[in-house]
Amino acid sequence: MASNLWGKVYFKNVYTGILTQQPGGRCVFTYDETYLNSGMPAIAFTLPLQTEPHVYEDGLHPFFDNLGAEGWLKNAQSRALGIKKNDRFALLLAFGADLAGAVTIIDPVPVSGFSIDIDDPENFAALTARASLSGIQPKLGAIKDGRKFRSVKQGEQATHIAKLASGSLPDIIELEYLTMQASKALLKKDAVADVCIATLDGVTPKALLVKRFDRTENGKRLHFEEFNQLLGHKSEDKYDGCYEDMANFILANGDICLKTECDTLFRRIMACILTGNTDAHFKNFAMMHTDAGLRLTPSYDLVASATYPDYQTLALGIEGSENLTLGNLRAKNIARLGSLFGLPDSAIMLAVNDFEKSLPKARKNIDAAQKIDQHIKGKLHQQMEKRWNGIFSSIGNYLLKKQ
Repeated sequence: MASNLWGKVYFKNVYTGILTQQPGGRCVFTYDETYLNSGMPAIAFTLPLQTEPHVYEDGLHPFFDNLGAEGWLKNAQSRALGIKKNDRFALLLAFGADLAGAVTIIDPVPVSGFSIDIDDPENFAALTARASLSGIQPKLGAIKDGRKFRSVKQGEQATHIAKLASGSLPDIIELEYLTMQASKALLKKDAVADVCIATLDGVTPKALLVKRFDRTENGKRLHFEEFNQLLGHKSEDKYDGCYEDMANFILANGDICLKTECDTLFRRIMACILTGNTDAHFKNFAMMHTDAGLRLTPSYDLVASATYPDYQTLALGIEGSENLTLGNLRAKNIARLGSLFGLPDSAIMLAVNDFEKSLPKARKNIDAAQKIDQHIKGKLHQQMEKRWNGIFSSIGNYLLKKQ
């Protein structure tokens, strides 16, 4: 690891500039002059193209901070390097070869002699790839090799993300798979990430394999940013704010965002509430950088977390109200959220009607899942029935009374 802590930043494998940590923790990112003259885009919404350095006084810039690992993987990385787990710059520098989106960060003096427990297959596989993935759940990069999946090796680029079992959240793999299948039906033509449950050779007999939407079939990197990055939040602030903050971002940046994305995003939040996905924070919604501007990525990280007793509170607020529990939500909350997204009552009602028509298909998708115990399916069915009867079925009457 470089003693002065600096790294080379690349965008789609093109050298972009230098990221440096200065004494006191201040970080500086400076675009390379050649890159500025190349016609290539800015690497982040909050890091526009400019000759002057981008200075951030409080550690890593929010864009870079959100690229670092969290939870289990962050702890494993810090143990391997023998450093504190809150040293996010050093961790990102050592594990920045394969990050979310199209940016990579390369240490000019790479770490050697990692302390890796070779008797722990999950730990070994996660660390040897030199990659970072956000999220608390144990996960690592994977590649589909024929009909099988295996963990990535150093120098390889993951085509999938393998989510592993969690001791504190039993059946999390199966529950996320079922939630994703139900959401595909509820959201109809909207894109939802492809997932499957499979063996990860040499690591675990069962993992949730999520196909990366930021990689093409031929390995090309596609760039996206989570709303936590777009809003300029540090990784730890992913729960600080309200759902309408994302709509406000879209509406305030009409030159690069489509207003219709607000309707799509509103429906995604509706699906989260209906399925009991209370952990839908700013890092679980994202926008892809395209030639036409910013567009929503496929939905991902959809888990009916309310089936666990400790996850009854919505990750984000509505109209400034925080710590909203799922059981206390009413039709007026959903209707108000729709209006905060700039939607007329007719659009809110159309979304509700579409959900009602899609419910049978969502239930069918849950029941069709193979090799998953019925009691796990029953939990999701129960969540959806409770939310539909307690909230969504009365939205029409509420809107009529309001009028």
